[in-house]
Amino acid sequence: MCILFLRKMLEAFITLFCATLIIFALIRLAPGDPVEIFLGHPTEAAMNHSQAYDEKVSQLRAQLGLDQSMLVQYTAWVGRLLQWDLGTSIHTGRQVSAEIADRLPATAILSVSALFIQVVLGLFLGTISALKAGKPYDNVIRLACVALASTPAFVIGLFLLSLFAVTMGVYEINSEASLTRLWLPAITLGLIGAPQLIRIVRANMLSEFGQIYVLSALSRGLDHQHVVKHALRNALLPVITMIALSFTALISGAVVIESIFSWPGLGKYALDSILLKDYPVIQGYAFVMVTLVVLIHLFVDVVYALVDPRIHYKGKEGVEEYA
Repeated sequence: MCILFLRKMLEAFITLFCATLIIFALIRLAPGDPVEIFLGHPTEAAMNHSQAYDEKVSQLRAQLGLDQSMLVQYTAWVGRLLQWDLGTSIHTGRQVSAEIADRLPATAILSVSALFIQVVLGLFLGTISALKAGKPYDNVIRLACVALASTPAFVIGLFLLSLFAVTMGVYEINSEASLTRLWLPAITLGLIGAPQLIRIVRANMLSEFGQIYVLSALSRGLDHQHVVKHALRNALLPVITMIALSFTALISGAVVIESIFSWPGLGKYALDSILLKDYPVIQGYAFVMVTLVVLIHLFVDVVYALVDPRIHYKGKEGVEEYA
């Protein structure tokens, strides 16, 4: 177990290092000059290349360190990252880490709530669909999954917002992160992610129902509910991976839903920064999202080893060893 954890920690560190290279390169390759974007164009076109404007550009480049070589800029950025210094927002002048910390709780609450709804729907409806395979219940659930999976997220969000906020008047539209405003975006995100989890649970349960141990248990007269519980437990390993991927997708991909419902989380913050071309914020946001994804996957790997004790670590031949 210790060897598994240490190996996963090393893999996580290498992944983060590669992520810093990719993020830095993509930001530098993005079109547009952040200095000129920050300063904007003078009101008179004739002033674009005036001496005062050029001096201001040079001064700001030196202030932001953009006059250094790429290697020096990358080294300085990584050095600041190790001190949890994500830079300063061009638009607000505040530390990016402070702004992300202010908005992270709102996104975390929304993501956890949506994940809970998604897991409940996935496990319950997926199990029902597997138990009633080929019957009307199964057909209705599968049809609903296809409909939800085929509908864009913004369409579902706008429909529910129009229904509950405009037509029924039971949802308040504002920019506060309150519990009274949490339920609708959480339900929306949960509905968007549930179909894939329902299909995976259904497929894994049907696969487990065909195993010899299930058939043997049923032939010996073992309680049907008891057999279903054991089959569900054996089908949970791939479901755990799916839940982890869903959680990372909820955190990093809730941009549309947060914008529709004016939820003051990281997604809306990132979208506003992209529209404003606030590069330090975009760069810091990308690194934080990658770090969260890596940490969540590290947690899932450890949970895998706890749920299935046979999994230990990769041996010299590169094959997973089992107890």
